[in-house]
Amino acid sequence: MTEQMDLVDPDPVTLEFECLKARQPIGDVFLASIPFDQLVKITYFDVRRVLQDDRDVERYLGIQRPLIRSRVDGLQKYVNFFDASFPTAIIIAVDERFAGYNEETKTISLTNVPRNEEKPEIPIRNIARVLDGQHRIAGLRGFEGKEFDVPVTIFVGADIADQAHIFATVNLEQQKVNKSLTYDLYSLAKSRSPQKTCHNVTVVLDQDTNSPHYHRITRLGVSTDGHTFDP
Repeated sequence: MTEQMDLVDPDPVTLEFECLKARQPIGDVFLASIPFDQLVKITYFDVRRVLQDDRDVERYLGIQRPLIRSRVDGLQKYVNFFDASFPTAIIIAVDERFAGYNEETKTISLTNVPRNEEKPEIPIRNIARVLDGQHRIAGLRGFEGKEFDVPVTIFVGADIADQAHIFATVNLEQQKVNKSLTYDLYSLAKSRSPQKTCHNVTVVLDQDTNSPHYHRITRLGVSTDGHTFDP
């Protein structure tokens, strides 16, 4: 807390976003579209780390995994592609003292001033803890364009146990899509892209009877009838 107090914004800051409220068993969930620069401004990553207390007993703090630099670098390049998109929501958690929802205007306000107080208590950059999407947010820091609105799911007032449960559920239940299948779907794109071009070239090399790679390329990650893999 001392470190946070030293970095508190000198002036009150309030950001307001249009959003929808969804009622779920865990509580109310707010769905918003937030401009990339404001999302970067209000979020922080609570990376899981090990501390030791006076009795030399390990205590774990944080719920996120460390950022993978190579993945961040890749996303910072990706966000600047002409067809870049983050269609799935980033998930954040906000202390209820720093958030308010207006039922009439259907807007949520996030501020660094606690409810019923007049002065800022925390930096605006510590308003929202990221539960899922830290690499995408880090990637957006490299965005060089003007517009990139991001779908965001906001949990207000969820305690650390609920936040950890949400993080674990999202990351344990997700099932990765076969990369080869993903590449194969690029052929459906209407616009040109490096990915679509590479896919089309690969298909021609696999299906052209004059190709040295005729029926020797596995595109969907599984064996295909009629294909041979002899050197």
